[in-house]
Amino acid sequence: LRFIAGAGLLAAVLVAYSNSYQSGWVLDNRPIVHDDPRLQDASWANVTLILTADYWYPRFSSGLYRPLTTLTYLANAVLAGGRDDPKSFHVVNNLLHALNALLLFLLCRRLTGRVLPALGAGLIFATHPIATEAVTNIIGRADLLAAGAVLAGMLIYVEAVDGDNSIRAKRRRLVALFLVTVAGMLCK
Repeated sequence: LRFIAGAGLLAAVLVAYSNSYQSGWVLDNRPIVHDDPRLQDASWANVTLILTADYWYPRFSSGLYRPLTTLTYLANAVLAGGRDDPKSFHVVNNLLHALNALLLFLLCRRLTGRVLPALGAGLIFATHPIATEAVTNIIGRADLLAAGAVLAGMLIYVEAVDGDNSIRAKRRRLVALFLVTVAGMLCK
């Protein structure tokens, strides 16, 4: 059932945001992703710069610290063979949005115990136009990653409260919740 729901949500996202692949390096995508020298190769020096420098490096200091988001750009560029083609970045954003829709489906199913309303909520989330900026704009990835952290954190919390009552299980879930929270903070 999860596989079918996941496939349906992925299909909905890919159809709803299929026009995003036509977007080039628009708006802030060029300076933050395409022109960022830290994204040329996966060297220790570049990873160190990502962990220590501003999100807008080297243009100026904005006070934004989003190292996990920037690390996903680096991984994206390395796996795609470079950062010249924005299509692979759009693919990743679409996949992240589909994953978030699946997390929402799982959360709603866990809270209500009902599949169809949960799937409906996931489909609305997957296709609602309010997500257009986050999904279509490459640098909207920070929002997608932060939303994923919130949804995953909520799922973990519900399991910590309603799941296995052993101390060991609760500790594992609380540690997982802490790690997801920190990851979300380092994305946005």
